[in-house]
Amino acid sequence: MYQHGPIKLWDEVEEAVLIWQEAGSPHRSGFGLTVTRERRRVWLGDPAGPSWDLPA
Repeated sequence: MYQHGPIKLWDEVEEAVLIWQEAGSPHRSGFGLTVTRERRRVWLGDPAGPSWDLPA
């Protein structure tokens, strides 16, 4: 697969899907978003649970 740009977007999508599947494929209402001046982070369950940063 060819990816171009500052981040490998498809790799990020695959990682997010794996986290979702490992968590039992929860409903979208189980996700949250924390945004600060320094960071944008999506999390599952609660902010201390599985999470990943969104690209700026």
